[in-house]
Amino acid sequence: MKNYVLGLVFLVGCMMGYAQDDRVLMTIENKKVTVDDFLAIYNKNSTTNVIDRKSMDDYLSLFVNFKLKVHAAEELGLDTSRKFVNELEGYRRQLAQPYLVDREMNDKLIKEAHDRMQKDVKAYHILIKVDQSASPKDTLAAVRKLKQLSKNISSEDDMLQAMDKIRSGGDQDVIAEDLGYFTAFSMVYPFETAAYNTPVGSLSKPVRTRFGYHVIFVADKREARGEIRTSHIMIRTSEDMSEDDQQYAKNKVDEIYDRLQNGENFAELAKEYSEDKGSAKNGGRLPWFGTGRMVAAFEDAAFALEENGDITEPVKTSYGWHIIKRDDYKGVESYENLENMLKKKIERDSRGQQGRIALLKKLKEEYTLSYNYKNRDAVHKAVPSEYLEGKWNPDSPAGMESPVLTITDNVYSNESKSVSQKDYFEYLRKFQRKYESDVKLSTVLSDQWEGFINASLIDFENDILDQKYPEFKALMQEYHDGILLFDLMDQKVWSKAVKDTVGLESFYETNKEDFMWGERVDASVYICEDQKAAKKTRKLAKKRLKKGYTDSYILNKINDENPLQLTIRSGIYPKGEDEYIDSAPWEEGIHEVDGSNDRKVLVQIYELKNPEPKTLQEARGLVTSAYQTHLEDEWVNELRERIDFEVDYKVFQSIERK
Repeated sequence: MKNYVLGLVFLVGCMMGYAQDDRVLMTIENKKVTVDDFLAIYNKNSTTNVIDRKSMDDYLSLFVNFKLKVHAAEELGLDTSRKFVNELEGYRRQLAQPYLVDREMNDKLIKEAHDRMQKDVKAYHILIKVDQSASPKDTLAAVRKLKQLSKNISSEDDMLQAMDKIRSGGDQDVIAEDLGYFTAFSMVYPFETAAYNTPVGSLSKPVRTRFGYHVIFVADKREARGEIRTSHIMIRTSEDMSEDDQQYAKNKVDEIYDRLQNGENFAELAKEYSEDKGSAKNGGRLPWFGTGRMVAAFEDAAFALEENGDITEPVKTSYGWHIIKRDDYKGVESYENLENMLKKKIERDSRGQQGRIALLKKLKEEYTLSYNYKNRDAVHKAVPSEYLEGKWNPDSPAGMESPVLTITDNVYSNESKSVSQKDYFEYLRKFQRKYESDVKLSTVLSDQWEGFINASLIDFENDILDQKYPEFKALMQEYHDGILLFDLMDQKVWSKAVKDTVGLESFYETNKEDFMWGERVDASVYICEDQKAAKKTRKLAKKRLKKGYTDSYILNKINDENPLQLTIRSGIYPKGEDEYIDSAPWEEGIHEVDGSNDRKVLVQIYELKNPEPKTLQEARGLVTSAYQTHLEDEWVNELRERIDFEVDYKVFQSIERK
């Protein structure tokens, strides 16, 4: 049930276009269950859009049982326990996330990311470091400085010369870097966007990221390399090594390469000699990687390998010498295969804010927002200048109950929510941080007010998801019911069947004929290396029962010179368990059957066993499962007799698939 509940998380979004049918299908102790409640579950468990009345009839019985169990759990108050409330709230937070961003925008971002993954970009950049909370004055100064540094750049050579000049200048707030090739998600989103949108051979306009302001020179764009999996053997070197040590490392890697060329096993040599201890224990195996994940020399050498199993000559990087073996390769996967992965990446990436920003824009158009600036300003007056240091820790305010913001939904829920001065006060306390010394408190509070409005809108939207999206309400009901039933089912059925040993034994005795062995044989299988071993084995096997020879005795006799001459397995075998026993006649005696790789195989059958009940120990898993079914059936029958319920079959017969 837990897996069932968790699996429902992935159903969000596949139930859109939900058409409501709130007719009452069933009542349980005067509690109404609608057609929607039934169809929300039935439709997801059906593989066709065609009405299958028989399957609906069968499913109705299961649905009734399910709802009766939920009712029984609610009678016991399980839905009010702290454990249940906390668990359901946790799942609700997960389920709500896709609704708290603009889905159309997210779809565009997913498609954009996949499109960008088809290309690798080679770029250089110049960065003027600027704090995110910098004053407008400092921001303007940074942009002017960046424009001055990059004003004469019109080619790659110009960019390289400008970068050399910056590096020699020693200004700690200016960085110039060769970024090599990279792909989507390798850089922060604004930087990535500028790089992909700038033509090859061109310089971008200044780009703001959380690090500061950049200009980006795009030197090349190529078809994406995809991903590769490699193993490597590494011999470490460093710049401070002596020439003798450097030469020793080179000689060592050359010797390993020669041994590989002579056919020695790569994984074994990696385990023995590689100085990358993390991968050496796994035969040198590295994780999958793509563009920009490894140093350029390693990456280029790896992707130059054409076939799985190919190895490079020794490759030098800043870490040392490497011999690289290609284990596997895959190109950029299809949109369909990557969609879910990209969706998760976008949620964690800064671009995920684009979906939230787009949603907020829609909500501000959709809902009515009323502001009380007088009450807001009263909160602002209570905030001292130490707020800019991130050290403000006031007591909870008294009397700040007047509204600063009211949000009204006139379309879906007809609900209205007032947000008080105290709510705003607490928001300011929670989301404070240290700012630059020249930042004004009024500027910060203005930004915080906008952030508070946005947070309040998202909270309001979250509160009315059940009214606004029927499919979300249905999904939450499934989670509610599924979590609620888990403990009760465990108490009434699952754990009870395991712990109630007396009941289990009684059930077994009553139903042991349902747990039968089929025909079996008591037999030994002798796998002989050659005809000579088979001949010796047959002689000993013929005397086995009379002399009381054991498997160990026969093995010692045959394998006295070569331990591989004979192997034996003995036991009681049903059909299908052993291929050699299945191919022999099922009659007492010694039979020769075909073996693999020219081996000789003898099957000695001692006794044919007729069908008989399995012991409880032999069939415990099957018996326990059947006992659980029995307990559940008894419980359901008791619920059906005790709880007052009624199904409207006229409504049921009129149901149409959605």
